[in-house]
Amino acid sequence: MGPVYLPKGKIVIRSLGSAEKAMMMEQNRIDALANNLANVDTAGFKQILTRVAEAGPPVGLQPEGEAGSQFPQPLRMPTLQMYHALDNRPGTIQATGRETDVAIMGDGFFEVSTPAGPAYTRHGSFMLNEDHGLTTPDGHPVMGESGPIKMDGGEFTIANDGTIMVDGVLADHLKLVTFDDPSRLEHLGSSLVTPPEGMPPRKLDTAEVVVAQGHLEGSNVNPIDTLIAMIAAQRAFEVQSTVMTTEDEMLEKSVNNLPRVNG
Repeated sequence: MGPVYLPKGKIVIRSLGSAEKAMMMEQNRIDALANNLANVDTAGFKQILTRVAEAGPPVGLQPEGEAGSQFPQPLRMPTLQMYHALDNRPGTIQATGRETDVAIMGDGFFEVSTPAGPAYTRHGSFMLNEDHGLTTPDGHPVMGESGPIKMDGGEFTIANDGTIMVDGVLADHLKLVTFDDPSRLEHLGSSLVTPPEGMPPRKLDTAEVVVAQGHLEGSNVNPIDTLIAMIAAQRAFEVQSTVMTTEDEMLEKSVNNLPRVNG
């Protein structure tokens, strides 16, 4: 791949720039895959998918000089960008027998309250705190339609539509929401996700809700496929690193072998 001639005689070695961009993308992909693999046993975890696509229209480069001069014709190169997307395919549902474990069957997220504001999760391994409040393992209150859920009383049950009964009396309903484009949700850590600005949650109707008490949804990460993808990404990174090293050596030889102008 040759140089690109820009105005005022500036030259960019395209192969170096392309290799650098490719290395950055592969490193980004490796980081995402490593995070997925680390959460293969995390309940309700949704893996991150990476995709490379053209970001906007190609960039036009206008060469210096008149048409027919020694400069090449305008070259248009697409600008590539890596995108992350949350994979919302369900994980395996497993029975646990714990009354505070809840799995969502189908679309939707539990809403929880955090110091930074509302957050959302599929990790239904809840617990009761000392005030009989239903919380996440990190202590974030699980939200119902009437606010943070309280289990004041003895026995409680959670029906398939999210209705919470305590000692046979209606206590609340799980607050379950969805989003127009769940693939754009971003991980916050601890299996929590948050939507981008301008994409508010939409409350699920009772008819749309199906939950299972005493069950947990596992991670949707396939460890074998993820490990294979990591190996492929690492090899691609090494190839681009070799390209950069080779191009740098060739450039160094070219500069050192250029005739020197005295005076």
